Amino acid sequence: MKFTIIGHLINDQNPDQIPEGWTLNEDLMITPELNFNGTKGCGISILLSPKQMMQMPQEDIRQQILNACMYAQNHLDAEVIQLGGLTTSVTSGGVWLTEQEEFQGFVNHGDSYTAAVTCQTVMKALEQSRKQSSDMVLAVVGAYGVIGEAVSKILVPKFKHSILIGRRSEKLEELSSNLDGDFHTTRDLETKDADVIVTATSHPTALLNSSHFKENAIVVDVSQPPNLSYDVCIQRPDILRVDGGFVDSPTGFNVPLMPPGKIFACIAEVIMQAMENEKKNHVGSIDLSHLHKTEELARKHGFELNDLTNFGKTIKT
Repeated sequence: MKFTIIGHLINDQNPDQIPEGWTLNEDLMITPELNFNGTKGCGISILLSPKQMMQMPQEDIRQQILNACMYAQNHLDAEVIQLGGLTTSVTSGGVWLTEQEEFQGFVNHGDSYTAAVTCQTVMKALEQSRKQSSDMVLAVVGAYGVIGEAVSKILVPKFKHSILIGRRSEKLEELSSNLDGDFHTTRDLETKDADVIVTATSHPTALLNSSHFKENAIVVDVSQPPNLSYDVCIQRPDILRVDGGFVDSPTGFNVPLMPPGKIFACIAEVIMQAMENEKKNHVGSIDLSHLHKTEELARKHGFELNDLTNFGKTIKT
């Protein structure tokens, strides 16, 4: 199977200033072909920043995403699409795209392996800090989102107490009914008492500042764009910020705009699906059995979490 990654601009950059080797075609920005041991694909970016996507009518954004998918299907022979960044949230976790009759391919938001890697990252950061999750307070920002929900299901039972944060009370109530462990929910950014914070939101700008953290807090930031800026890391050197959702790619395989040797777990997931020739949709809420399957496939195909990083730079232990 051939794959295509659908994304958007990272910031308000001029779309005319495209990376070397990329092309502009039909209001889309397209990467050179990626080739992983014979499994081929590419990336397509719609020319919208996160801020624009949060401000525009949803139907207009969805149409641009559908146009990108149709280009991938009709011109690049893509059979499976991976939705990156905010393209997942604005398509209801990819469900909307599967309902569009003109698109005949398969859809994978890639968040299953991302959630798995996020949990691995949390536990590895605790291990390196010589801390036990059972003694710690966890906060999940964006707790009922696609990634946040799965992370909460896996991590909440491992922690002394958890604070689950989201904007909508009814969604928090729904999440609560599906969780085990000691926790409470809130619409406020109650991160000040948390030892470990996982951020997994669709907020278009940095959401957290230096006042939101207790001393020596660990922050696993899955959000793209990041919810915690580099400036806060400078202001608060006691905080351990860790990139969430990155894994090491097998030797010799790099993806444009990724740190050398690293790849987003969501991209790794669609590559693995293409390699396995699995003709299924993986959209909406995460099935934990599929999440664990992505971990097995990652071991099979050589994707793994090694060194932890902060904005792409290795964190020294």
